[in-house]
Amino acid sequence: MRFSDYFKLAFKNLARQKARTTLTIIAITVGSLSLILMASLIIGIRQSLVDQFKNLGAFNLVTVTKDPNSVDSNNLMGTNGDTSSGKLITSVTLAETERLNHVVAATPVLNVNASTMKLEGQDKKTWASVVAFDPTSNVFNIPIIAGRNITSSDMDKIVVGSRFLDDFSLHGKEKDLIGKNVIFNSKMGGGGSGIDWGPLPAKPPANADDSWYKTQNNQGIDITAEIIGVADNGTVGDGSNYVNIAWARRLNTQVSWQYPKCDKNQQCQNSNVMTLVKQDNFADQGYTSIILRVDDPANLQNVADQISKLGYGPVTAQAMLDQINKIMTLVGIVLGAIAGISLFVAGIGIINTMMMATLERTKEIGVMRACGATKGVIRSLFTFEAAMLGFWGGIFGLIGSIFLGQIGKFIITKYGASLGSLPVNNIGSFPLWLIAAVIGFTTLIGLFSGLYPAIKASKLNPVDALRYE
Repeated sequence: MRFSDYFKLAFKNLARQKARTTLTIIAITVGSLSLILMASLIIGIRQSLVDQFKNLGAFNLVTVTKDPNSVDSNNLMGTNGDTSSGKLITSVTLAETERLNHVVAATPVLNVNASTMKLEGQDKKTWASVVAFDPTSNVFNIPIIAGRNITSSDMDKIVVGSRFLDDFSLHGKEKDLIGKNVIFNSKMGGGGSGIDWGPLPAKPPANADDSWYKTQNNQGIDITAEIIGVADNGTVGDGSNYVNIAWARRLNTQVSWQYPKCDKNQQCQNSNVMTLVKQDNFADQGYTSIILRVDDPANLQNVADQISKLGYGPVTAQAMLDQINKIMTLVGIVLGAIAGISLFVAGIGIINTMMMATLERTKEIGVMRACGATKGVIRSLFTFEAAMLGFWGGIFGLIGSIFLGQIGKFIITKYGASLGSLPVNNIGSFPLWLIAAVIGFTTLIGLFSGLYPAIKASKLNPVDALRYE
């Protein structure tokens, strides 16, 4: 028999029991649909991260962190994890790493000790991640979607990131933010110009105790910064907000009031004198990290090895991507197992369908054997029918996935502006290899599920089959 003959006979036989065939295909469709959507989502998220890395030029960057044993590589700025432990990063370190082979540019990175952040005139607050870098270094390009980037002369200025837009639902209103002020609360304070420390209390209250003094020293200070730009830094930059590193060094000055101590009778010495004590934390803690631009991505590992020899920890975009891929792979295995259960159940449905077909067509099988059809022809025919069930289940699953993907993209685009960091552009995109793999997989499930019924059908005795009623 020719291939076309198998196709015609299989299509004709499956059409006999339309309801049963349809239900079996639906079962395969559900399994393949969940498998395609799961794979598409994981591929979309990964592609979104790769695109963000490319936009930032991150595949040419190496981050120098303090702790050489740190495995925290979730942020290219090196601002995650414990930044107080490890080897001190100073201006000497900056000059030393800048001279390494294949390094073409470098910038120090400094965290500003800020706890909360809000728009001026509003009560709603969000977590503050304020990071400083040297804008003259030309190490990386922060994607600016409104306004402009930080310059070396921008004191009391800030570029807000994607996290700020997400938390305040400001996607689509980026241009309206330019010129407005944000207020972030710093436990450090700062020695920069324009910071109002407020009036000093004349003396501690009569019931002052240690907790009162601690409260005074820990209440922090509100610092105002003008928004000059909005960055689309997404996952790569951890949604950070950016300031000039010169201003950040001023802000990283520990400020505390030294109040006079009073005895139990509230007799205080110099009770009207409050002493403002400032401590430069940069001198004690140094830079948070250093980011180096390498001349070629092929030399990243070489530079990373040199950094390790200096006693620091190197972090690369590829290392971050590899770590994310491991997480995605684990998530994919879990989701794939769920989809696999659906396909396993669908495979049992195919076996049931083909076993029923064997019983219903026993006499027909006998006639075919009597007319010269071999056991191999019978096996091939039933196997082909089962494979067709899997094939059409994969096709309809793909169509359903495309349809649901477009609906999801529309809903997120229209109603999910606050979820702007999601890989919306990659949702509903299915590479050809994924399409071929899923359709091929469902076809194989159908084929293997049909093997037992096909073998059973081929072993029927022609004489007994002709007598079967």
